[in-house]
Amino acid sequence: MILITGATGNNGQELIRQLTAMGQHVRALVRKPGDAAKLCGSNIEVASGDFDLSETLESALQGVDKAFLLTPVAERFVQWQKEFIQAAKRAGIKHLVKFSGMGADPRSASELLKLHAETDDILRSSGVPFTILQPNSFHQNMLSSANTIKAQGVFYWPMKDASQSTVDVRDINAVAAKIFTSSGHEGKTYVITGPEALTFQQAAEKLSSVLGRKIQYVDVPISAAAEGLRDSAMPDWNVRAVTDLLAYFATGAAATVTDTVPRLLGRPATSFEQFVKDYRAAFMN
Repeated sequence: MILITGATGNNGQELIRQLTAMGQHVRALVRKPGDAAKLCGSNIEVASGDFDLSETLESALQGVDKAFLLTPVAERFVQWQKEFIQAAKRAGIKHLVKFSGMGADPRSASELLKLHAETDDILRSSGVPFTILQPNSFHQNMLSSANTIKAQGVFYWPMKDASQSTVDVRDINAVAAKIFTSSGHEGKTYVITGPEALTFQQAAEKLSSVLGRKIQYVDVPISAAAEGLRDSAMPDWNVRAVTDLLAYFATGAAATVTDTVPRLLGRPATSFEQFVKDYRAAFMN
């Protein structure tokens, strides 16, 4: 049995879809039982749980062999992850796979990448058998711009002319599923990227080619991005964490391309162009 935290998010849902398609039995940790309706697949148990209530984590981990750790981006990020790792150790979990981030470093200018580094180290020193996944930002993040792409033929990001090797959520979770269902991954950290590093101008050209109409990238100041996040009612701490991360990406520091996907899966990583083809309907009127 594999416990999946973050089960109703984009990555959790995709991992559950892939694992159950492989015949694996999973237990999905959900804070609101009604959210379990999002989950697709057979062999799924649902466990109600809350990272702020340690007793619910203890209960969810009973009878579980392996677990996937993915918590929301929030001010209590480190405490949540630390308490889950401790609960997993008490439960005798045989393999804990942690979702981290490419560039995780205690010296990073990005608060979120600092927190990932801190919690990665907590897991490494916990005594729990582990694998750490450090993916780059996702192709699917472009879906947040689908409305302006449809209405205006434009998307707005504060990325300047930086290149970034974004990765498909489906590939990240194919790697996670491979790790859960094969041996030899304990104690390893995998940095997961797409097959190429593109600027957002190049991404606009890919969108234009696939959609058959001109799509433009408009660079905006980081302050404008922060204002937009506040307008969406995002908490101030999260606004700072997200804008710090975007500023880090805008330096070009996330342009590294790794061979993790082809090495572990035996196929190329999904390109941004292929992602647009697969999600074409989301960008069309």
